[in-house]
Amino acid sequence: MSQLQPISIQELSRVAEGLHWELAEHLAGLESLTPVRGRVQAIHRSDLLEVDGEAHTIVTLRCDRCLQHFNHPLSFSTRELLWLGEEARQQGLQPEAVEQGALESHGSTIDLDPDHLTESLDPNGCFDPAHWTFEQLSLQLPVVNRCGPDCPGPARWSSDHQPTDPRWAALQQLQQP
Repeated sequence: MSQLQPISIQELSRVAEGLHWELAEHLAGLESLTPVRGRVQAIHRSDLLEVDGEAHTIVTLRCDRCLQHFNHPLSFSTRELLWLGEEARQQGLQPEAVEQGALESHGSTIDLDPDHLTESLDPNGCFDPAHWTFEQLSLQLPVVNRCGPDCPGPARWSSDHQPTDPRWAALQQLQQP
């Protein structure tokens, strides 16, 4: 287990079994009610970085219909292969590599799915497990925020003499003779 700090790809390549991080903290850029809890593991595999992780937390969102706040659980469990450098990515996507469907790396076989191998990192750069976790959780945020099936929705308009939404009070005054 290591501190949740960025690590140089070169340094990671020297650790054959990879590094493992336990998560139990709030992440920068993600306002959550609870600390993010989970794990991340990164293994350097020659031309690839294999990252495996899972985490969960709870965030507060605002409903797009009724504008009320509600708590929403976020979680992920994923395995991702990241190319180390653009050259490695181009070589890995050669027809013979795709036809074989696998890549030999450090004595183990990694399944290649060319549709999922689109990310690449600078082999002289760093891997940041906190940022990777932030990205994975951000991908789980809903596109449309709904508080649930019992959402009252926006104020309803009808010809009945129901109370007027106070935001339209000035407009209603213009309609009076």
